[in-house]
Amino acid sequence: MTEKVTSTKWFSVAIQALVVLANNEGRCPSGELAEKLNSKSVFLRKILRHLVKTELIEAKEGRDGGYFLVKDPSEIKLSEVYDAMKAETFPKGFFNVESKECFASTTRESLCTLRDEMEGWVVAGLEQKTIADLMKK
Repeated sequence: MTEKVTSTKWFSVAIQALVVLANNEGRCPSGELAEKLNSKSVFLRKILRHLVKTELIEAKEGRDGGYFLVKDPSEIKLSEVYDAMKAETFPKGFFNVESKECFASTTRESLCTLRDEMEGWVVAGLEQKTIADLMKK
């Protein structure tokens, strides 16, 4: 079972990491990458593990190791990163429609449908953008 990431922070850090890797020549060690992102190495490696698993990046271990992109930044759609992170579209609690205390079942069902449609809109938008679109010109 795929671990579901429950924070949009993971998605944004993954995007930033990919942009840094795209602008980097050669391999980039996790410590250096964490420094560039002002992030903790342990946290970043959890995110990078998802990107390696979905083959958006590769990792080489050892003294000359580090992370690098598998394909050109123009070929990495943001929707792929979103899927790799399994992030929730909205911050926790922003559009919480699951509560049985707050909504009648028919209203809750309609709101769940709306939430799913909204996620579809987000994913469709991410499908139109690539890592290259986010890189400094």
